[in-house]
Amino acid sequence: MTLTSAPPPGVEDDIPGITRRHRLSDLYHERTNFQFIKHTRRWLIFSSSLIVISLVLLGVRGLNLGIDFEGGTAWQVQMKNSQPAKVADIRNVLAPLGFNDAKVSVLTPPGGGADTIRVEARVIADPTQILQTALANYAGVNEADVSFTQSANGAGGTYTFTAKPGIKPTEAAVKAVIGSQVTSPTVKITGQNVTVTVPKLPPSDVQKVAAALAKYAGTTPTDVSITTVGPTWGHEVSQKALKALIIFFFVLAAYLAVRFEWKMSATAIVAVIHDIIFTIGVYALFHFAVSPATVTAFLTILGFSLYDTVVVFDKVTEFQRTLTATGRSTYSDMVNRSLNAVLMRSVSTSLVALLPVVSLLVVGSGILGATALEDFALALAAGLFIGSYSSIFVAAPLLALWKEREPQYRAVAERRRRAPAAMAAASASVGAPVVAPDEPAEPGVRPRASLGVPGPPAVPRQTIQARPRQQRGKKRK
Repeated sequence: MTLTSAPPPGVEDDIPGITRRHRLSDLYHERTNFQFIKHTRRWLIFSSSLIVISLVLLGVRGLNLGIDFEGGTAWQVQMKNSQPAKVADIRNVLAPLGFNDAKVSVLTPPGGGADTIRVEARVIADPTQILQTALANYAGVNEADVSFTQSANGAGGTYTFTAKPGIKPTEAAVKAVIGSQVTSPTVKITGQNVTVTVPKLPPSDVQKVAAALAKYAGTTPTDVSITTVGPTWGHEVSQKALKALIIFFFVLAAYLAVRFEWKMSATAIVAVIHDIIFTIGVYALFHFAVSPATVTAFLTILGFSLYDTVVVFDKVTEFQRTLTATGRSTYSDMVNRSLNAVLMRSVSTSLVALLPVVSLLVVGSGILGATALEDFALALAAGLFIGSYSSIFVAAPLLALWKEREPQYRAVAERRRRAPAAMAAASASVGAPVVAPDEPAEPGVRPRASLGVPGPPAVPRQTIQARPRQQRGKKRK
């Protein structure tokens, strides 16, 4: 016997994904029927491969951390002569000074104009800081407690500090701490207060690089902008950023567990971690510089990824109420319908968010030369793309795979698997065609038959023969 299912009138030959291919109009009118959950294993294998590749790139190439995280010194100067700046020539200038591993970049403004040279190098021990550290150790205080005032001519300066109680400072001891780097220092001691005047400090590597860059650019050392970040400050910034990220995960997990359930919370956290690792892999692959703007972009990425995931889970929760009431659809089918219901919203949100980011990269950085926005825009572009991907192909499939293991949903799936056999057996026993009734449609969802999904076992349609009119008349008498 033939098993038939009666679809709604007028849609027999117009079912997206069943009787024909999807069209763009289906996405616009939210009539899609993509089988996202059907290929869960494929998505998970692909996502796991992305994670492995990103971790390998991180271990092999590493991240290009800026001086804000590693500590170091940055010099920046604008060319005054008409000659364009060349990275190779700048490296030749820095090589005799021992800066072969310095990061050199040349910023060329659009439409012509003078180039700007930027050089970043490892932390450089300045003579001023070396003496400050030595005096602080001698006095038993912190470096911040040793003040330094530069002299009017800029050649030397004065150190002032108060020794820790129990330490009796002497002139000979202070001069011994300073060492042979300084000639003819003057030491004045009043109780625990010490003043050390240095007429001339030895030239520092920072000033040597500034002088070399100024000479190459055709300007003076005072026109060279110098920014120095200590390793301690950079380490503190990294630690605080990591702590903020951990606290963010705990708060997020608690909110999602209360708003939805703990399994949704766990899958959302997995999707966010997936996005972070992938973005880090992109930065390791292309060796983009990691700056404080990158950290800000990371937080924006997490917010966008979570927004998309919460939208999907909210629709899943809405459809779950109907699923619990009818018990006819599997959890995976319900999640798949939820993804199709919010697909247009996710695509639209991603496109609208990417438009200003692309403008920052193409117009701001490429055409107008606003390179300060480049790090921020690069992180956003990579994060917005992977955030949309993870909400559909990571968080939702993981949730469906996990929830299908629960007894109530496993029983529904088992009944669905047995339905065709039961319908065939019923048809064979009666000897009449079977019409599978469609289950009631959920709010805002087309009937199951229109989606090409089999419904529950049908009741065989039997033919009732009418009795002759004479017999019915005798019965009434």
